[in-house]
Amino acid sequence: MGSYETVRRPGDPGASSRPFRSPMVFNAYVPDVLMGRTFALDGIDGAAILDATTAVAAIEARSTVLGSGDALGRMLLRAEAVGSSMIEGLEVSPRRLLEEEARAPEGAAQWSTAREVLGNIHAMTFLSDSVDPGDEVTLEVLLEAHRRLMAASTTPEYGGEVRRAQNWIGGPTPTSAAFVPPVPERVPELLDDLVEFVNTSTLPAIAIAAIAHAQFETIHPFADGNGRIGRALIHAVLRSRGLTAQSAPPVSLVLATRAGEYEGALQRYRTTEEPGSETGRAAAGQFVRLFAEAMAEVVDRMDRFETELTTIRSGWREALVGVRSDSAAWSVLDVAPRMPVMTMHTFAAATGKSEQAANTALRVLVERGILVQRSIGRRNRVFEADAVIGALTLLERRLASPVGDTALVPPTRRVPALPPSLG
Repeated sequence: MGSYETVRRPGDPGASSRPFRSPMVFNAYVPDVLMGRTFALDGIDGAAILDATTAVAAIEARSTVLGSGDALGRMLLRAEAVGSSMIEGLEVSPRRLLEEEARAPEGAAQWSTAREVLGNIHAMTFLSDSVDPGDEVTLEVLLEAHRRLMAASTTPEYGGEVRRAQNWIGGPTPTSAAFVPPVPERVPELLDDLVEFVNTSTLPAIAIAAIAHAQFETIHPFADGNGRIGRALIHAVLRSRGLTAQSAPPVSLVLATRAGEYEGALQRYRTTEEPGSETGRAAAGQFVRLFAEAMAEVVDRMDRFETELTTIRSGWREALVGVRSDSAAWSVLDVAPRMPVMTMHTFAAATGKSEQAANTALRVLVERGILVQRSIGRRNRVFEADAVIGALTLLERRLASPVGDTALVPPTRRVPALPPSLG
């Protein structure tokens, strides 16, 4: 069963902070291993898992409105990375994020919140792309995803390395922390157990993803970036188990909205009761149920998002009537949904057209009202699909309301401003 072990650490006379110069005594949590553990996920827990599984399977099987499941998946993966970053206090508007991604290399080495969120998108995309249905989720791919995440942070030296020092959550020191994860010496064995569980468990995919995420957050194996990689792990598990192949329901946006419940459920998961006891089973079941409910909720909101994208693309087709069918301008139907902010160079690369043809097409798209030309920085000219950015913003706003509509119930967290055209 899970337990706490007393840790005594000598003081460090050279520490910059006074509390660390003195000896320290604190309790670090030691979680149950997952292999060989029995999970009783029936009743309302089982019903929630079934509902979530059915919802995710349906949206995965349905032909997407974009004509490309990959395009929709990329958009939703982006939304998921934004939500995951938000839980860590990294907030940036969809437009600001997209514009930062489109910026020229000038200042690429400068840190910003947007660049750190982009790092999370790159890490999550890498992890998702590295695991196909039927593949195993390996520790090596998790470490590489972490390296990519931290490369965009202020502490890139932590990237891809399992921690060698004690960490904690909340409070200035481990003695006053809200939670102290296992000592670093236990982390490698616990990670091996976690990976084996992910790859061999016979539980439903939703349950495996939920338990793996809770266990990962409990182990807290990195010096930084644990929450974001732990939530990226969710999608690697779902892909590995074949529940998703193209879609990536942005469950982190719902978890960010239900942050209090989410943190409370994680704390209850870290029980010291026997796993087979009623309290022990309930602790795991409550977290799985919360996760499953959040997944079903986000899939429900995605339906409206897809409908809006259908309308947007239909409007673009009407606007392009009279334009030659072989013109690069028609490529906007596939390119803009997954790349709503683009430059002439990125549009040319995405369409396989020459820069001259791309430039001509972009001029047509601006004239037809499909794209809007803007400038960012000193020299950068970008072209933005305002309708798509607006749909992404509305999705994020809906997922911040407990009822999915901020007009009925206000958002429970900070959200992007309502697009001007809808204000």
